[in-house]
Amino acid sequence: MRSNLLKHIRQITLSPELRKSRALRVSIYIVLAALLYLLFLGNVLPERFNYEVGSIAGKTIKAPTDAIDTQATKKLRDEARKEVGPQFNRDIEVEDKAYQSINTFLDTVQKVATDPNIKEADKLAAFKNLHPPITVSDETLAKLLQQSPDTLASFKKEATRVTQKIYSDNITDDNLPSMGSKLDAQLAYADLDREGRLIVKEFVQPVIHPNMIYDQEATSKKREEAAQSKLPVQINKGEIIVKQGERIDEDTLYKLEDLKLLSKRPNYRMYFGFAGLIALWMLVLGSYIEMTRHKLSRNNLLLLCVSIIILVTGLGIKVITLFTPLGFPNLGYLTPIAMGTMLVTILFDMQLGIMLSFLFALLTGVAFDLAFQYVFASFISGLVGTFAVSRVKHRLVIMRAGFLIAGCNLITISAMQALTSSTGNELSPYLQSLLYGIINGVFSAIITIGLLPFLESTFGILTPISLLELSNPNHPLLKKLLMEAPGTYHHSLIVGNLAEAAAEMVGADPLICRVGAYFHDVGKMKRPLFFIENQLSKDNPHDKIAPTLSHLIITSHVRDGLEMQEEARLPKPIRDICEQHHGTTILWYFYNKALEQDKSGSIQPDDFRYPGPKPQSKEAAIVMLCDAVEAAVRAMNRPTPNRIESVIHKIVKDRLNDGQLDECDLTLKDLDKVSDAFLRTLNGIYHARIEYPELPKSN
Repeated sequence: MRSNLLKHIRQITLSPELRKSRALRVSIYIVLAALLYLLFLGNVLPERFNYEVGSIAGKTIKAPTDAIDTQATKKLRDEARKEVGPQFNRDIEVEDKAYQSINTFLDTVQKVATDPNIKEADKLAAFKNLHPPITVSDETLAKLLQQSPDTLASFKKEATRVTQKIYSDNITDDNLPSMGSKLDAQLAYADLDREGRLIVKEFVQPVIHPNMIYDQEATSKKREEAAQSKLPVQINKGEIIVKQGERIDEDTLYKLEDLKLLSKRPNYRMYFGFAGLIALWMLVLGSYIEMTRHKLSRNNLLLLCVSIIILVTGLGIKVITLFTPLGFPNLGYLTPIAMGTMLVTILFDMQLGIMLSFLFALLTGVAFDLAFQYVFASFISGLVGTFAVSRVKHRLVIMRAGFLIAGCNLITISAMQALTSSTGNELSPYLQSLLYGIINGVFSAIITIGLLPFLESTFGILTPISLLELSNPNHPLLKKLLMEAPGTYHHSLIVGNLAEAAAEMVGADPLICRVGAYFHDVGKMKRPLFFIENQLSKDNPHDKIAPTLSHLIITSHVRDGLEMQEEARLPKPIRDICEQHHGTTILWYFYNKALEQDKSGSIQPDDFRYPGPKPQSKEAAIVMLCDAVEAAVRAMNRPTPNRIESVIHKIVKDRLNDGQLDECDLTLKDLDKVSDAFLRTLNGIYHARIEYPELPKSN
């Protein structure tokens, strides 16, 4: 499996089109998003059950999130509605009509009773023909028609009084029958005899009607307001819904449905919501990389490396969540966020590590039900890991960073436990959380150290750690160079110092320049005596062979060096410097020597060129210039600042005119800065020294 992965990765490495393909870059983002979605979907979607009323719970079920208990809320609000009575509106016209009817009735009685034109026997019929508003019995009517005006006035007064008393209450259809007894009670106080009270009651009682009219709309509104005033019954996250072995009743089933834990109804909202969250997560990451991290956005191989680190970190988070059902508390403090941020910081840069600290913390929140303590603790550990390895020089620093992360985790976890713990003064969960924090830091460092060489070699990434390890004088290739070609070794050291100083001036990688310079001439070990810096005597083997053979021997040191570096598994950027540090320059010394020996004119300058290629990077171009400048200055009899400056400018101009710098990113302004750096460094190396006089010999 690993060989297949490496094969596909090498295809991207070897193909410039694939490395810069926009379609491939978009595909990497999409595949990464899809894998993260599938990886954490199970953490977002709660476990679902196929229960009915009467089923036995196979396990204890706790609420995975807060929810509304719809059935309990409905019962509570129905009870509130029942407590609200019917609503009525007072109809004041009913009372006014009652007074009007009484007055009209008694006035009609008096009118008929006092009319001299109506015979006594005809008065009863005459009264009825006037259609009075109140109907009474003929017996009572006959008695009324016989009353004097003063008595009728007294009847009107008492009738008005008792009617007013009756209508002072709210009269509804329900309590209307009870108004008769109230009327009797009020008439008991009337200044009338028994017969008069009975007469008044008979004509007053018909005008007593409900003065409170039932309002259906107001009643419904009041009842709904009462219902809505009751807060919904909450199912709290972590609340036990049913215990293992208990029978599922109707209320429990409703709760499971409210929590969307029943398998009969897929929760598509959760699927789409999580897809949107992952898309937003990827949009933030992609936008950040495309707008600020151009090294990644222009190299799909490096983007693939970042994606693998993200997936490995996500997988680590997922593995931790798998142990949650076993009952271990506070497992979220084990999430290896720092591993991912340290790898990204070492392989790429600190800014990307900071961004991923934030994004990894969000993934932790997704995996652990948005638990704030885990989100915050993972974010802090990621940041600490990022800062701790931002200037890493050797692998021991990573281990130190792990201990620093562990220490910061202790502080963070203590603070989070104090803020969120619900276990009172229990010591065990707290100590367990602290242990998780220590394990997190130490194991993040160990895993980082283990994965780093694989990622470096697979993706051809040179880290400061690798470069500093390569620059160690005890490297087997450098030790061999020192023993077999000491002149070349010391030349390489000086070229390394020159290249490092120049690289710092133009934004190139100083470490790559220095290490590339150390190894650029290792091919000379195959025939060290054919190179002047290794010739201890005045005998030069080139004097005994043809210039064309000398050209082949000299130029072969590039090919030989490349083979040695490949055998030693040196990184590609270092091998590129070895291959490109002479470009396609001409060996003028042997070309001129060949011209002297062959007067036919068949010798061409191109016959004495290096095979190339020309420098493709700033670093390779800088090493090319350093190599030529150092050799030229070393060959000078008495180097002075002016002569050194003249040689530097001549070599830079010659390389420029020969087109050797056409394929790299060095500008003319960069070349001026490089020349200044050469001059300062070489003046420090070849400065004038005081000639101390020889002491006179004493007797």
